[in-house]
Amino acid sequence: MPESAEAQVKQALLALLEERDIQHITMKEIAEKAKVSRGTLYLYYEDKFSIIEDVIEDMKEELGKALYEAFRHMDTLHLNKKRQTVHPTLSFVHEHRSFFGTMMNRENVHRFFKDVFQQDVLLAPIHVNLTPIEREIYGHYRALYTYAIILYWLNEDAAASPEAISQKVWELVSRKRFYWLFGQAASGERQEDKQIDRRVVRTREALQKALLDVLAEKQDYAAITISDITRKSNIRRATFYDHYASKEELLQTMIQQSCAEIIDHLTIAPSPNELSLEDAEEALASLLSALSNMPIVHFLNREWGVPHVIPDMFKALESFYLHQQTEIHAEKKLYAYYVSAMIIGLILYRLDEGKTHAPEVLAREFLQFLDVKKYKVVLL
Repeated sequence: MPESAEAQVKQALLALLEERDIQHITMKEIAEKAKVSRGTLYLYYEDKFSIIEDVIEDMKEELGKALYEAFRHMDTLHLNKKRQTVHPTLSFVHEHRSFFGTMMNRENVHRFFKDVFQQDVLLAPIHVNLTPIEREIYGHYRALYTYAIILYWLNEDAAASPEAISQKVWELVSRKRFYWLFGQAASGERQEDKQIDRRVVRTREALQKALLDVLAEKQDYAAITISDITRKSNIRRATFYDHYASKEELLQTMIQQSCAEIIDHLTIAPSPNELSLEDAEEALASLLSALSNMPIVHFLNREWGVPHVIPDMFKALESFYLHQQTEIHAEKKLYAYYVSAMIIGLILYRLDEGKTHAPEVLAREFLQFLDVKKYKVVLL
């Protein structure tokens, strides 16, 4: 496809995204908008998602250039002195709202920002030469909180200007604290149901294990049927429906149970304000160590197509943090988004790039960034 026609197709898709979600856009509409034939369009793009992948790569390059321009005259960035400045990433998002409105609904979207931050601009703690693992973790960390900020903006305060959101961001990150990751159980938050018949518990456990086993075999959630689950568990189909209305309800139950377990590891007895860095490292390392035994790690495999896992995790964690009494001078909802995204991202990092590192190492390295307020700017 000639370069001009390719640009027309991408612009056509972006224009349509301003009107509705990508799920409701057809290739026919894209071709008409771009003024190319459908035959020509299909010669170069298999479907609308392959077009958006091309657009994503373009956006990564453009955001990298925008960040480079924003930081190229700076040696350091001091968070306590930046509150009158518009966050450069937010300016870029504002210019491309339709694209990011679609992007934020995709799984693992924080990797978009990670690719940019690790290739174009590095903000490193002042007076520190980052080791390779620290640099990797810190790039991941920046991607996570950027994702959280944009998600908050689009979901909770969409009418706000980039300047207004930037003020909230500077207020929040200028007071970063490692203990924000932890909290206390809300009154009556979780109560163990000890009245459930042991036979019911065993049946549910068998069905849950069967779903995991079938998923590992088929490696495609959409291909799994109720019959697959009942055959694997040796439980009658009618009995399945006594406990769950569908495989989706079974999945949701397992995700919720894993989220509750994650929150248990983040729940501490004393006030988070009284938590020492050593205690925080121990608690976070305990969570990272326990992940391998949680069903949710299988659902997070990007190749297996399990839906809604990250949104459901985000919802559970956000609720946990919103119930905390931690003193936050900035917007409480923004804090909940910010910390929830970091926890989810750290879990994803542990299961992927960080699996070769000891949990204690990851916990220590990750927590050290949560109190940094002054950075040196490194252009890559």
